[in-house]
Amino acid sequence: MADIFDYFLWRGDLTLDQIPFNELDGMILARFAYIPFEHFSRPLTGQPVPIRDIARDALDDGALAERWKMRDRELLERMAASARFGDMLAGWHVSRLDERVQTQFSAVTVLLGDGRAYVAYRGTDNTVVGWKEDLNMSYLCPIPGQEMAAEYADETGARFGGRLLLGGHSKGGNLAMYAGAFCSPAVQERIDTIYNYDGPGFFDEILEKEAYRRIAGRIATFVPQSSVVGMLLNHPEGHTVVHSTEKGLSQHDVYSWQLAGPRFDSLETVTGGSRFVDGAIKEWIAGTTPEQFEQFADTVYSFMTGTQMATMHEMKENWFDTAVSFVRTVAGMEDDTRAAALGTLKLLAKSAAREAKEEAAEILQGS
Repeated sequence: MADIFDYFLWRGDLTLDQIPFNELDGMILARFAYIPFEHFSRPLTGQPVPIRDIARDALDDGALAERWKMRDRELLERMAASARFGDMLAGWHVSRLDERVQTQFSAVTVLLGDGRAYVAYRGTDNTVVGWKEDLNMSYLCPIPGQEMAAEYADETGARFGGRLLLGGHSKGGNLAMYAGAFCSPAVQERIDTIYNYDGPGFFDEILEKEAYRRIAGRIATFVPQSSVVGMLLNHPEGHTVVHSTEKGLSQHDVYSWQLAGPRFDSLETVTGGSRFVDGAIKEWIAGTTPEQFEQFADTVYSFMTGTQMATMHEMKENWFDTAVSFVRTVAGMEDDTRAAALGTLKLLAKSAAREAKEEAAEILQGS
């Protein structure tokens, strides 16, 4: 088994002049967007500076100790120490968290050193506002974050005159695709590839627009074998299925994705559980009016904000208060909305059971 940190051992000492940019580099930079630049003592909002210098300041900053997510601190350390990423320049970072319009948006640009720039969009963080924005994406397009993503691509195109790559993980992948489709035609012409790592798709009305059709052939989508998030809505561009060592929803974590040399360890198809959830959610959304889904999303958000907690981590740590708030919220729902909420929980439970059966079958076949 090999993960993205093994890639630094295999390719970290090789520059882009020696080995061209690939899907693994794209994933590293997509995850790079999650680094808490907005909390740095020296803002990254100005002209790009070497990643090696960024790491030197950030890794020694004790005030960031509680800001790092997952293995992002180690990722930045490895990037800075490598010949491949250390001299890349990162800057023009933006971060906006607006509860009024229910938007969590963040993006950063990396100048690769090969004449191109990579525009990296951050996915959902663990804020309640960020998760509400994800719910909004299920019935509304464009959401404010998507419009901000297109504007940011245009701004980057105005600052940098070379070829462009766009990318992101989770919601960030969706933002990258939307930005690539709906930025200005002049900027769109300069985009080589859009890397989407387990990000949701779009409604048909977006896919049918000429602007999206012009960019669709340049989108590269990657999803883990039990993908849920990346299978949501519609993806005409197809996808590469990546082997993850995690189970269920935890496969959304790109640090669990496995490599086979300089590429992902790919599989032929997603699991039956992933297809089951994908089909069931599509069927549910198809049978729900936008007004009903909006009511459902607003109700879930009311439950989250009713806990008086700002992040999903706080909700997990205070699980008893969270559970009490959930029961109260469900009890106060209208009959149709309450049925939808409980139906969603049952759907996830069925998916988990199906994944467990498939895993057991694989073990028995291999024994």
